[in-house]
Amino acid sequence: MKKLLVGGLLMLSAAFVIAQTADEIAAFREKIKSNKSEAQSSLTPFKYDGSKITYYNVKSFEQTKEVEVYLFNNTDYKFSFSAKSANHDVVVKIYNKDKEAEDRVLLKEISNVKGQSFIVNSRELNDAFKKKGGSDRLKRVYVDYVIPKATGKVDKGSMSSRGAVVLVMGYK
Repeated sequence: MKKLLVGGLLMLSAAFVIAQTADEIAAFREKIKSNKSEAQSSLTPFKYDGSKITYYNVKSFEQTKEVEVYLFNNTDYKFSFSAKSANHDVVVKIYNKDKEAEDRVLLKEISNVKGQSFIVNSRELNDAFKKKGGSDRLKRVYVDYVIPKATGKVDKGSMSSRGAVVLVMGYK
């Protein structure tokens, strides 16, 4: 009888934990959806072109996630970032080449974006590229998100170890 009672309590508490985690995940996704809408509305007068949401889990080591963005013809682009779902001091770095290239050029760096929104224009990236010796207009850029290592023990099941950065693109 005791075993049955203890087993029942364990099952009930496990179900409660799972339901709580599912609710937290649903709230996290809703927040990201809201962040994306807000970032998209800040593109005006540019036309919406697409978005990329980068999710991450903080680990015991620093990590970098990279997103490639194509820039077509002589079109002006506007990149709207929302790090309001980033629970950590993520650094955003924008380069002309991917992380495998040794000769890539850092075009822009934005530090400690946690909880912020910001805008970057392709025109300012092209100007930075030319100032650093680039001869031609950028055809693509690489956005690197540098996620810091965890400061304490990493709880993989906790929502506090998760985060996301929203990138919305528009063209003129």
